[in-house]
Amino acid sequence: MDLIQKYSGDPDSILGNVHLHEQDFSSPYNELPLAQFCNLFEEAARQTGNSNFGLHFGGQFKPHHLGAIGYAAISSPTLSTALRSMEAYFPAHQGQSSFGLLQDSDILWLSYRIFDPCISNRRQDAELSMGMFLNIFRHALGPEWAPLEVRFEHETPDAAYEHEKLFAAPVRFGRRTNAFAFRRRDLDARMPSQDPYLFSVIEPFLKSRCELRRSPESFATIVRNQIKLHLGDMPPTISEMARIFGMPDHTFQKQLREHGLTFQDLVNAARKELALHYMEDSDMHLTEVAHCLGYSELSAFSRAFRNWTGMSPQRYRRT
Repeated sequence: MDLIQKYSGDPDSILGNVHLHEQDFSSPYNELPLAQFCNLFEEAARQTGNSNFGLHFGGQFKPHHLGAIGYAAISSPTLSTALRSMEAYFPAHQGQSSFGLLQDSDILWLSYRIFDPCISNRRQDAELSMGMFLNIFRHALGPEWAPLEVRFEHETPDAAYEHEKLFAAPVRFGRRTNAFAFRRRDLDARMPSQDPYLFSVIEPFLKSRCELRRSPESFATIVRNQIKLHLGDMPPTISEMARIFGMPDHTFQKQLREHGLTFQDLVNAARKELALHYMEDSDMHLTEVAHCLGYSELSAFSRAFRNWTGMSPQRYRRT
């Protein structure tokens, strides 16, 4: 509400147009449908005339304002464990979305996007969310920390220079997902407000919400994100994934069956997502792409890529 008024907007008009009331924000236990949340920020941007409203909101949004998942992040011992917690418990915070890390040699990408096909207007959400995630990194690494590059799935907006100013990094638009790149060594940073007791209080709450909201889509996203992090010389095995999730092999396989999933389908989906990500880098040779996806031969990768896209990797890059 303060930011709307700062940019000379009318809070009552904006809330009324998206069928919300100010009391909907009065309790931290209230929840908004994701589509309504996105519409709120799109309407705020429209009525205030500030097309970067979401960007400005995210830039000043502190990690603890995210609620339980924000407190879980800042009470973690390191940035690495903070991101792992956010990835594991993101479904407790927001549904119909993916949040995770992509590995690219010694570079990692934090990736976020809404996958609900009914939500088409989501630029403001993307920009405010990436700003929020940026501030979690800056909480650990200092206010001057900057990512290596930032990407957004929407097209280049007006006043795009404000994005580079906020992130202090090159910003690309019209990409496959919303993401920013950082060096692997950044994960070792200590969280200055780590609090094991607070984390032990919050984690059971997040776990219980995840169980209530568990869906095939969210479970598949979490597993797929872990597979993407461990692809390389060869794809990870069920046993390796079970160990990462801290459960016996048979329990992990049971969860896959209960969600109607197969491990090989998740490996293939992870490879496809990473392949499309790597193909955006024209300097990356196809043999290197194949190796990073766990294929021993370029021909095997080419066959798989043709099945995914209907064209060869070479033709995909030309077009």
